[in-house]
Amino acid sequence: MRYLKLLATYLKVNLKSLAVYDLDFYFALAGMIIQNLLNILALRFIFNIVPRIKGYSFAQLLLTYALATLAFAIFRCFFINALNISDYIHDGRLDTILIKPVNPLFQLVNERVDEDAWGDLIVALLLLIIVDMQLHNPWYITVMFIFISLFTSLIFLGLAVLGNIVALLSNGLANLAETTFDFFDMSKYPLAIYSSVLRIIMTFILPIGWVASIPQEKIAVKHGWIWLLLIPGACVFFFVIIYQLWRVFLQKYQSTGS
Repeated sequence: MRYLKLLATYLKVNLKSLAVYDLDFYFALAGMIIQNLLNILALRFIFNIVPRIKGYSFAQLLLTYALATLAFAIFRCFFINALNISDYIHDGRLDTILIKPVNPLFQLVNERVDEDAWGDLIVALLLLIIVDMQLHNPWYITVMFIFISLFTSLIFLGLAVLGNIVALLSNGLANLAETTFDFFDMSKYPLAIYSSVLRIIMTFILPIGWVASIPQEKIAVKHGWIWLLLIPGACVFFFVIIYQLWRVFLQKYQSTGS
């Protein structure tokens, strides 16, 4: 209950900060919508040349794109500050976080939101609804995908935290958290287009295949309802493992003295 109240407080503060710069917020929102539309047009251009890619139609690929974008937008809207942990370490601000009687990662993640991401979120939701209608998926499939995306966003959070473990070891001098954007780009496409080695890595080691490709195949195509439990379970399992690693290396953290 205490953390729920803190979360509500953080959300209020962050949303108020967006309202202060309302014009910038709307420009950023429009920019992200335009960028997504250009990405979709690029995919459409490719499919005008090649009607199917590894057996996937344009609509099926758009569904994978929408699921990945939705999960990443949720990550950016609420967890984006996980990418900035190395800055806290380098500047010595992590020390002030550690002396507070609140979970350090909880504080770090909730200190800011990404105003640009709301454009991604809007596009992803609209695209998901439109594509599901084109594929004649019933309405509850769309609801299930939205539900699952709340959990698949944890994969991106886990990857960001994993990248910041390197920052802990190097006192903020090295940071691999930004590779989360590269993993997002990879998650927008079906696992089938990758080599067998990459498919294994993307399924069992760095599970970005669970963000969009596996939900699209197992739920939209095969209607395997057990995956409504397996996918959230896999996402939580991955994040818990990364969180435990984070705790171990946080105990080894040495202040920069800044």
